[in-house]
Amino acid sequence: MSELLQAAEPMVVSDAAQAEVLLRQAHALAAALKDDAREALALTLLAATFYFRSQFQTATELLTEAQRAADRVPGDLIAARIANNLGLCAVALGHYGRGMEHYQTSLNISQAHGDDAGRARTLGNVGLIHADLGDYQVAMEAFQEVTALARKADLPLALSSSMINTVRAYYHTGRLAEALDLATAHLPDVQALGFRQHEVVLRVWMLPCLTDTGQLTEAVRQAEALLPLALEVNDREHVVYVRVFYGQALMATGRLDEAHEQFQLALHDAEQHNITPLRRTALGHLSQVYAAREQWPEAYRALQVCQDLDQALRAEAVERKAQVLGVQMQMEFLRQEALAERRRSTELTQANTALQAAQETLAYRATHDTLTGLANRAHFQAAAERALQNVHEAPFGMLFIDLDRFKQVNDTLGHDVGDELLKEIARRLTLVVRSGDLVARMGGDEFTVLLHGLRSPADAERVAHKVLQDLARPVQVSGHTLHVTGSIGVAVAPADGLDVTTLQKHADIAMYRAKQGGKNGVRTFQPAMGQDTLERAAMEEDLRAAIREDQLVLHYQAQFDARTRRLVGYEALVRWRHPRQGLLPPGRFIGVAEDSGLIVPLGAWVLREACRQAGEWQATDRGLTMSVNVSALQLEDAGFLGTVQDALQDAGLPPGQLVLELTESAVLGHRGNAAGQLAGLRALGVRVALDDFGTGQSSLSLLRQLQVDILKIDRSFVQDAQGAAGSGSARVLIDAMVSLAHSLNMRVTAEGVETPEQHALLSEMACDSVQGYLMARPLPAGEAAAYLHEEEHLRSDRWGAVPGLEQVS
Repeated sequence: MSELLQAAEPMVVSDAAQAEVLLRQAHALAAALKDDAREALALTLLAATFYFRSQFQTATELLTEAQRAADRVPGDLIAARIANNLGLCAVALGHYGRGMEHYQTSLNISQAHGDDAGRARTLGNVGLIHADLGDYQVAMEAFQEVTALARKADLPLALSSSMINTVRAYYHTGRLAEALDLATAHLPDVQALGFRQHEVVLRVWMLPCLTDTGQLTEAVRQAEALLPLALEVNDREHVVYVRVFYGQALMATGRLDEAHEQFQLALHDAEQHNITPLRRTALGHLSQVYAAREQWPEAYRALQVCQDLDQALRAEAVERKAQVLGVQMQMEFLRQEALAERRRSTELTQANTALQAAQETLAYRATHDTLTGLANRAHFQAAAERALQNVHEAPFGMLFIDLDRFKQVNDTLGHDVGDELLKEIARRLTLVVRSGDLVARMGGDEFTVLLHGLRSPADAERVAHKVLQDLARPVQVSGHTLHVTGSIGVAVAPADGLDVTTLQKHADIAMYRAKQGGKNGVRTFQPAMGQDTLERAAMEEDLRAAIREDQLVLHYQAQFDARTRRLVGYEALVRWRHPRQGLLPPGRFIGVAEDSGLIVPLGAWVLREACRQAGEWQATDRGLTMSVNVSALQLEDAGFLGTVQDALQDAGLPPGQLVLELTESAVLGHRGNAAGQLAGLRALGVRVALDDFGTGQSSLSLLRQLQVDILKIDRSFVQDAQGAAGSGSARVLIDAMVSLAHSLNMRVTAEGVETPEQHALLSEMACDSVQGYLMARPLPAGEAAAYLHEEEHLRSDRWGAVPGLEQVS
């Protein structure tokens, strides 16, 4: 029986069919003699013969039987080999997570017994998983480790496998010359050892290297010579590979009919043996052959099936990566728990240490952010899950940190500077919290902190303020001095949630409230925030529908010459015909539009519609202007100038008839970008008004720095200027604003004029134009058009009555 096993083992990779005959005899003898160790070995080798013939399910069933036999032989190394081969079959069947678990079991057994062969064999298979997932750099690191172990322990089979896998990795990373050199050097050794299956695989990966380096005749010759051997060995997957690469070489030499035949045979074999990636590859090449023959319908059909398969394979690849990540996470946690014990162990050899380092590198990459070195999202969530298991005895806090205006750094200084800034922020966060707390980067400019062992919920907010203060210190990055602020949301477990998803959501909601409150602040979650957030989310969804379904409408408020009372223009004010709530003023939805970014498409619609209406009213012939409000986010949009130009062109409206109204806050908050946009607007000929003037900061200095055409005095000054206590100061301010604007060649418009006395005062102060309920309410287009037909001056009695007040804009 031992002689049968010794004779069969090398034949597994050279003559699988003959090896099967010998191994079945050995298995029968072992079972009859109740020799569990040899029965397990016979079944393991027998499973390998089916694996190399792509019969993975049969191989798995035999290995499961072998595992039962091995369980009856405590301490036998065959258990590591069985676990490794179960991993191979699981991966071949698409179960990557299960495969990684089997590999980890095999590595643990091999480590415990000092089995270099087992470690080399399994580590090579871990490398193959990373190669299948496209991470060839990590894969090559694993193959290099296998090569070192195989040479040290004189393991020709493991050494041959690592050489072949390295050739394949060289090809996929474009190192074609190195792949050919290594394959050419290693081929004689494989042939001398009689590893025919290895010879097939090695020669298979030489073929595309020859083709891609222009050695087409040699590629065709080698493919023709290799095909009979591949068919004889009966490794169905690599038979398909031979046909695909053979067809590629033939197609490159113009032998389209022969190439077509090989691709068809490859497709047939791939379908018969359910090898989907190679089926996709064969279809892609068939499409190219059909296209070269100008058989366009056939080419299109093949390409369409190829693309469908490619999409399915991409989805499978994402799932595989998720499976592998999950197992690597588990490996990392187990490694941490056993670390103290391993440090005390004196039995580890240098090879064990090297393998451990390789495993730790793989696990670290799975649980840490590559840019900052912080824990990543998966690591953070797993740590939070563990903390929740003991949360009633040990409450903890969660901080959600979002950097304010980080996008401006990337947009103005480049992503390299942005990356360096993120690394510095990560360093500061790590230093400002306790060593036992966990800092993670969730992605982009978002960070989270897990605060363990809180004495009270107030402790979490105190730490958040400490973080905020530390972030505020200037940052030196690549010769730039940057000032960074953050918005921080705080949630505390168990009060704010008993699961990770809920806690993260509540911390995110609180952070969002900090953003709404002007940024650079801290907010602690309160239950009412959740309801408000739901309502805002519903409002946002309804607003998206409103933009799509034409539920928006413009009302127009007329503007008049303060002295002559003649109509000089209109201001367009948006309203929303909500299907359930009726006509909504902008105060109900503009805030949601700005927070969600919908203000950009909404503002573009307002601009187009206002320009269209001005064109319809023949504003040019009448000398009328059309004023449109512009938000800070529109001003930031790189396509804003193009939007304005398109709206004017579509409406046939001269740029001088359009007035864009910007608020002080929009200009001050984005001063650098605002200056560039204003210069672009002035180049177009569009007029610019500074709206709500006097309510912001640094108003007078702002007028000196920015070139605007019209100054709009906020309604609050107009209301205070008439009759009430303190009206003297309001009048002085209005008079100063008008004088300053006129000295800078600006026109002045006063908003909120509601009484004849207010109008008389503004006219006396030389204000150029006025708008307000005294003259006209905001009205739909049809009603607002009535003012166009007033040929004479409006009668004074028309401005005598003051209608009831409502929100104007």
